[in-house]
Amino acid sequence: MQLNNKIILDGNTFFKYRGQMPIFILILAIPILWTNDYYTIYTTDFKYLFQGTAILFSLFGVILRYYTIGTTPNNTSGRNRNQQIAETLNTTGCYSMTRNPLYFANWMIWLGLSLFTLNYVFMLITILLFHIIYERIILAEEQFLLKKFKKRYSNFCNDVPVFFPNLYNFKKSKHVFSFKKILRQEYSSTLSTIVSFIYLDIITQIIYSKKSLGIVQLCNDIYMYVFILVISGYIALCLKIFRTHTTLLDD
Repeated sequence: MQLNNKIILDGNTFFKYRGQMPIFILILAIPILWTNDYYTIYTTDFKYLFQGTAILFSLFGVILRYYTIGTTPNNTSGRNRNQQIAETLNTTGCYSMTRNPLYFANWMIWLGLSLFTLNYVFMLITILLFHIIYERIILAEEQFLLKKFKKRYSNFCNDVPVFFPNLYNFKKSKHVFSFKKILRQEYSSTLSTIVSFIYLDIITQIIYSKKSLGIVQLCNDIYMYVFILVISGYIALCLKIFRTHTTLLDD
């Protein structure tokens, strides 16, 4: 099999299981954080500054996802897994700056999550895995779009960068912003981001206490985290019920 075809085949497989990638990275975080402990070498003020910056990176990624999802038509930029779907070619809004705004937003979210651990090894491995997996997914998607939209997509590729946005290219979206679509589609990704931050903070502090003090201590913010998880989980559950059993979130 030619290398290009093999990469595209891998991309289609990764596309189908891209939702499981965060779980793999979060599990991988445990041995990485245990064997590469940099948490103790930073001052408290530096930790708060660095982790606050990391949260802002991820928050930007979440907001970018919201705007992208809210300004694209149905049956594009979706959560389809078994096959590629694109009834129309998005060329305005975020898609006028980058051909893959949702993947760039995911990259920002995971950059923030990895920075939050204060562990550069975990950050480098996360970025490397992201690059390897999403490069193949993007190549598979572009082959599909090129076959479907032909010259139109080829011209689009000539004008718009594949990943990192060109802000000067921005064109206002021709689709009306839909807040309901965000509520309908983004509650799970938002909850996943919140859970990931809490998970990484808890295991980082547990590993630190075990290696430094010889005992496992619960995170100091455990009650606050339980409160956040209960509230955000309840909101996500309500949105899921509304989406499945009512028409409240329909446009």
